[in-house]
Amino acid sequence: MNTLDTQSVKIWDIAIRIWHWSLVLLLVFLWYSAEIADDLMEWHMRAGRLLLGLIVFRIAWGFIGSDTAKFTQFIRSPGEVMVYLKSMKSKQNTGSGSAPNKEWGHNPAGGLMVLLLIAGLLIQTVSGLFTSDGYFYEGPFARSLTNGQLAEMIIDIHHTGFNIILGLVILHILAIALYLLKGENLVRPMITGRKTLENNSMQAQSLETPAIKSPILAAIAAAIVIVATWFLTA
Repeated sequence: MNTLDTQSVKIWDIAIRIWHWSLVLLLVFLWYSAEIADDLMEWHMRAGRLLLGLIVFRIAWGFIGSDTAKFTQFIRSPGEVMVYLKSMKSKQNTGSGSAPNKEWGHNPAGGLMVLLLIAGLLIQTVSGLFTSDGYFYEGPFARSLTNGQLAEMIIDIHHTGFNIILGLVILHILAIALYLLKGENLVRPMITGRKTLENNSMQAQSLETPAIKSPILAAIAAAIVIVATWFLTA
């Protein structure tokens, strides 16, 4: 297709892309250090604190970041999510491609997945601060729990939480694969930051180009949040 018939729109800023792939690497390491390796628990806890900083930064960036990063862009009511999923199923049955998306960034179902992952990871990282194996390793706030029953409950939450997060990640990957089969690559924009559309497509004609915030602002915000979180959980 002639490049004059398409346009490339920047939809993901560098902060969101680094955050996304850092999350992938940290989750792999956290799983490996907790389930496979026997001598990386100290690094597991450090990685957990770093992950908490990244989650807090993502929450902050959801208010001050680029248009596609803001919660107001992708938070939708349960009814809107259901309408989108039904429209996607209808498009699948008719063979006419993926469901219509009225945003440049996350569609309603993808936005729900982002919220679930952020909430799950926040609970997981915070609970990790209060956990202890009872022998060699303990979170920085584990000794503040004087109620043994509460301590056990938090440990259970931490152990069960990762399985829930793993389930969400698998569901996320399956959704990406489904969109790829429909001809829409969701991974490439998360690498390049850009989405290419035909100029005569409904999305290209009807939507304004999203405003992308300065990477300097993102770097300052990330540094403040991550450093503050690190020292507060030391």
